[in-house]
Amino acid sequence: SSGINAEWPLRPGFISVTTGWLMTLNIHNIGNFLVFHYLRGSPFGSGTDQGESRKLTHWEQINHGKQWTNTRKFLIIFPVILFLLCQHYTDYKFEVLVLALPSFLLQFIPKQPFMHAKRLFGLNKY
Repeated sequence: SSGINAEWPLRPGFISVTTGWLMTLNIHNIGNFLVFHYLRGSPFGSGTDQGESRKLTHWEQINHGKQWTNTRKFLIIFPVILFLLCQHYTDYKFEVLVLALPSFLLQFIPKQPFMHAKRLFGLNKY
């Protein structure tokens, strides 16, 4: 038989549906921003690009900067669907919108073509 320590995460009320969706969405969006829009250089450290990509983020390197490829479309659509699912399963609560929208925009706006190779506030400039 399992002890009380093995059962506490399964108890009702341990984490609410709203908290679960917000945590999932925000962790995904912040991770997405860091990996695709903050880190620069070769994502796999192969060194075969002779430093050509050292000033580009991973997003800017996808498909050699070509916009609206299938890869980029998927990487744009997936967070939108996740955001909409979060809103739906939390009953479109205004508080959830306020807590979810900033992280969604943090990863969504940099993916737009008008933001290609742009650096805001000198962040990640060099």
